[in-house]
Amino acid sequence: MIEKQVGRYISLRMGIAMSITMSVVGALLGAVTAMKSGAPFIAAFLPAFLASLVITMILAIGIGFIVPMKKVNDGIEKATKAKGFVLHLLQSLVSDLIYTPFIGLVMAFFSTAVFVIPKNPELSMDLLVPISLGNFAKSFLPEFLIALIVIMILEPVIQKAAFKKYIPNFGQKVEGDENL
Repeated sequence: MIEKQVGRYISLRMGIAMSITMSVVGALLGAVTAMKSGAPFIAAFLPAFLASLVITMILAIGIGFIVPMKKVNDGIEKATKAKGFVLHLLQSLVSDLIYTPFIGLVMAFFSTAVFVIPKNPELSMDLLVPISLGNFAKSFLPEFLIALIVIMILEPVIQKAAFKKYIPNFGQKVEGDENL
């Protein structure tokens, strides 16, 4: 029971962290592009950030509850026999590979449909897929790298907070901790 609570806590917090990170990076990339056409930064950044935040939060939390990240991380640990920083790096990389492509692709389609097509009515909806895939390709690497860094920093902090919240004596050499 406690293991499920810890898993939910970690999934929820990591989903929120991924959502905020990807929203900021995506909105910044969009705002920089919009500024080239003369739009003010805040007018370009704020609507994109807010819309992106809502959508990515729903997607990230959904992915967090669908994909059992604790089982994935345990599987990585068993398969690689890695320890310490190398294990953490592998787990973060796999987590990022699960979240970033799916959320990035959905956000590329969303941004094209909401921000590109309405401002350029001469573009047909038939161009939605190629334009969105182009947006995804341009934004994927920065989003992926920044999300990877954020995951590597926040995941251990969130995990430690989850274990301390649900298991008050965790880390104090109490019998049974080694099973978690």
